[in-house]
Amino acid sequence: MAAVSRPGASSDDDVGVEVGSVLLGKYRIEAILGKGGMGIVARATHLHLDEQVAIKFLRRDTASDPEAAQRFLREAQAAVKLKNEHVARVIDVGTLDGHVPYMVMEYLEGADLDLMLEQSGVIAPELAVDFVLQACAALSEAHALGIVHRDIKPSNIFVTWRTDGSVLVKVLDFGISKIAAGLTEVSLTQTQSVLGTPAYMSPEQMRSARSVDARTDIWSLGTVLYELVQGHRPFEAESFSEMCVKVAVDPPMPLTNPLPPGLADVIMTCLAKSPAERYPNVGALAEALVPFGRDPRAAQLLMERTQRTVGRAPTPPPVRA
Repeated sequence: MAAVSRPGASSDDDVGVEVGSVLLGKYRIEAILGKGGMGIVARATHLHLDEQVAIKFLRRDTASDPEAAQRFLREAQAAVKLKNEHVARVIDVGTLDGHVPYMVMEYLEGADLDLMLEQSGVIAPELAVDFVLQACAALSEAHALGIVHRDIKPSNIFVTWRTDGSVLVKVLDFGISKIAAGLTEVSLTQTQSVLGTPAYMSPEQMRSARSVDARTDIWSLGTVLYELVQGHRPFEAESFSEMCVKVAVDPPMPLTNPLPPGLADVIMTCLAKSPAERYPNVGALAEALVPFGRDPRAAQLLMERTQRTVGRAPTPPPVRA
């Protein structure tokens, strides 16, 4: 769903999409933007609206997997509920030729934080704070609706621009989000009891994805902020089991790069082992980050909006060990 300047192919046999072809009588495929284990993303032109869009397809061999199809549907269900400017907008969803699910989303130009880190090594603290503040705004609406992202990481935080040239951050990929009961909850099988990207998963998410609440996203945001300002993650391991042990037992590696006084404390609060010791919601995290942003007034306004939105969310219950 995000446009990054990386070379793409002219066709994809796993989906049956070719550059220049017109799908559903209205989407002309312009380029293949990227491929992953589950599917591909293409840039297309909506011929009726003369607008660029991104189309995400499941691979044919993946589309027949019920769990993969559930994840794809969950992403669409979560994203379509979120009207926040900090979440990529879903335009359409359906099935191509009766068996390949697709999702049409707004086309974004820019780069994700993973690519920015790859290019620059570290991000200036005040800019990193601005990125995370906007991610808090995105998650405030999700959390207010009972949706926990569960896969916050640099590659799922995308930086683009508004028409006035100001930076706009969008949170991507709600594919493994936890949607609360009453909001079309999709059940998880036992094999999906642990979901997420290990380096960014909270201790409770390592144990089971079923019992997490919004505070697991707080942990992940803290991990992202740590990595942006430090250039590496707070925990490094060579296997999932080793990562589980380090996240559960070890303290984060020390922050050694120069930071504004107090910012390290904010990061470490996000990384508290117990959810009860973290910020209770993204509104509280945003309030703690306001003094460290580039523009204090803009940061204050964003924080206030985030707090108003997250105020509609239920108080998270204790997470059992």
